[in-house]
Amino acid sequence: MSAIVRLGAACAGALLVHLVVACAASEDVQPRPEADSGAVAPPTDASAPPSEGEDADVDASPPRECSGDGFCHTALPTGQTLRAVWGDGQGIVWAVSGQGAILRWDQTEWKIHASGLGPLSAVWGSGPTDVWVGGQSVLFHGTGASPAALTFAATTRPMGEIASIWGTSANDVWAVVVRNDSLPRSRVLHYAPSSGGGPSSWSEVTVDPEMRFTHVWGTAASGVWLGGILGDVYSGAPGRIYRRQPGATEFAPVLAPADPDDPETETAYDPGELASVSVLSDTSMVLLGRTPFGDEMLIRGKSTDGGLTFTLEHAEFNGEFNGLSSFAVAATTDDDLWVAGEYGRMRHWNGSRWSAPALTVTKFPVIENLHAFWVKGPDDLWVVGEGIALHLDPTKKK
Repeated sequence: MSAIVRLGAACAGALLVHLVVACAASEDVQPRPEADSGAVAPPTDASAPPSEGEDADVDASPPRECSGDGFCHTALPTGQTLRAVWGDGQGIVWAVSGQGAILRWDQTEWKIHASGLGPLSAVWGSGPTDVWVGGQSVLFHGTGASPAALTFAATTRPMGEIASIWGTSANDVWAVVVRNDSLPRSRVLHYAPSSGGGPSSWSEVTVDPEMRFTHVWGTAASGVWLGGILGDVYSGAPGRIYRRQPGATEFAPVLAPADPDDPETETAYDPGELASVSVLSDTSMVLLGRTPFGDEMLIRGKSTDGGLTFTLEHAEFNGEFNGLSSFAVAATTDDDLWVAGEYGRMRHWNGSRWSAPALTVTKFPVIENLHAFWVKGPDDLWVVGEGIALHLDPTKKK
C-alpha cells in the first residue's frame, strides 16, 4: 500500500489518472477499447471457472436465465453494442449503443426507444422523466409524462463528441466534450438557470485549456469532479483531476497518491489515464485506470469531514486481469467492488479477496466485452457491453 496524500480545497498538485481510451461511454474514439486492443482472448472458462462455483460441464440446453452467482441474462435487440447504462432507481433502466439507439428496460424486456441518432456514448438522468443522452456530435434531452413517453430532442447548441454526463438535479447538469480532429480542445459544459433566473441553458466553463477531459462526476456535498489527460492522446499521456467544491466558482487540481512502486516517492506522480469512476456516497469514491506502465490501477477516495477534504490511496489490484483491459468499476460498499473489461472478464472484491464471478448460463463462456456498470446497491447492479446486458439478482444465486 502506498503513501496516502491528504487532499484539501487548496490542493495545487495534480492527480494524474490513467484512462483506458475507449470507455463504456463511447464508440470508436470513446474512452474504451474494443476487443482488438491486442490482448489475447482468455481461455474458454474465462467467465465461469469451475473453482468459482460454476459446473464445468453445464448442459447446453435449455440455457438457464441466471448464472450460479446470480447474473441474469436479458435479451437485447440484435446488433447492439451498449456503451453506457443508467437507471432511475424505480425499475426503469436506460442504455445507449454505438449503433445510435436508446434502449429502455421496462422491468420485463429491452425495447429500442429511439434509433438513428448516430453513435451514442453517455446517459444520465435526474429522474424518471428527465434523461440526457450524449452522442458523437450532439446532446439529446428526453422529457415526457412517463419513461415510456419520453421524447428525445437534440440540443441546438453545437456540442462535439460527448464523453460523460452527470448532474445533481434537472437544472444542474454537466457534460464533457472530448477533443478530436475538429475540436482543438475539450470543453466542459454546464446546464443551469441563466443569469437573472431565466430558463436553464448550456454554457461553457473554462478549466484548463491544455486538458482533454473525459469524465465528470461528483455529489452535491463533494462538488464537481473532472478527469482527463494533459495534451494529446497517446500511451502514457499524463492524467489529471480537477475539483470544484460546493459554493466555489473555480476548479482546482487535486493531488495524486505517491507512486506505490517507488517507496522514495513522496509527491504526486502520473498514474496515467482514467477509465471509470464509481461514487459510493458524498465521502467515498473509487477510480479505475491504467498506469503509464500498462498496469491496472484502483484508487480509493475517502473523506472524514463530509466531503470537504479527501484522502486518496491505491488499492491492491495487481494482476487481476492478466493483461486484459479493464473498462468499468462499480462499488456499493467498501467491501463490495466490481471491475469488468475485455472478453467478459469480471472481478469482485468482497473485502478480503478478489474472485471471478460466474456469468455463463450455458456450457459456453461469456466472452463479450463488458463496457459499463450502473449500480443502485448490492441487490441491483447492471453490467452491459457488446450484445449483452446482465442484471445481478442475489436471490437467483445457487
